[in-house]
Amino acid sequence: MNARTRFTKLVIFVPVILNFTATLSAQETFSQIGVASYYSTDFHGRKTASGEQFSVWGMTAAHQSLPFNTMVKVTNLSNNKSVVVRINDAGPFKPGRILDVTRGAAAKLGMIKSGTTRVRLEVVGTADAPLETAGSGGEFFRIDVMKATLAGYAIQVASFSDLDNLLRQVDDLKAKGVTDVYVQVAEVRGQTVHRITIGGFSTRESAQDYLEKLKQQNVFGLVFQVR
Repeated sequence: MNARTRFTKLVIFVPVILNFTATLSAQETFSQIGVASYYSTDFHGRKTASGEQFSVWGMTAAHQSLPFNTMVKVTNLSNNKSVVVRINDAGPFKPGRILDVTRGAAAKLGMIKSGTTRVRLEVVGTADAPLETAGSGGEFFRIDVMKATLAGYAIQVASFSDLDNLLRQVDDLKAKGVTDVYVQVAEVRGQTVHRITIGGFSTRESAQDYLEKLKQQNVFGLVFQVR
């Protein structure tokens, strides 16, 4: 971190049913069309290629070339339903398929019965989302923001340039009972990113112990020293 970083404490009160943690991929212009499938329930609890434990209900997916932790918007071209998933596994390896999603993601895409479907993939953050007409739907978040100073050690659990996904992720942490959630605003290669962090801890050991507890709720991250 450097002098151009700042922390803001962000508290979300409205629950949203989403469960993913991720770091936005640098491949922001990536898009792809092809056939997607979903994992068998036999894989539940096994290790993915990234080392994480696989959950059939998590919003994750496997791709052959995108880096782990890339956030991808998947749109089912047969019904226009979409979902945002995090790449945490390698695959699929059957010819003609470009993505394997969890059963939870497949349910949101409306592809449980068909098993496979033609989809469009877009890395989140490659284009600005169209503005909705005021009052015409969408999600509302009640937030309380204050500038804060963070010291000691902290846990980074996600990094986004897209504020829409950031709000959902902070809300998910709040729903899981996680406190002391901060958003660090930083410049990375000329681009503003927003890192969701939990802290501060007086020692690296205490931060690592808390991270181990978070992993039991499928929240992953890394410990760093605040400078």
